[in-house]
Amino acid sequence: MSSGARGQAHRHGVTKNLVEGIGGLLTGAALVLFLRGLIKGRSAASAQPLPNASKTQTDTGDSA
Repeated sequence: MSSGARGQAHRHGVTKNLVEGIGGLLTGAALVLFLRGLIKGRSAASAQPLPNASKTQTDTGDSA
């Protein structure tokens, strides 16, 4: 009976490890996508003020 309990515990351990591994992969993938979005957002935010600044300079130059 001891060997049956050990076998069951072992199977539970394997299942738990698989579930935790899959959860880790999903969490890692979500982290990568989140960081990629932050980097792209910062790149887009850095690029946007330059055209807006030139438009503002053009607008102020035209109105003056």
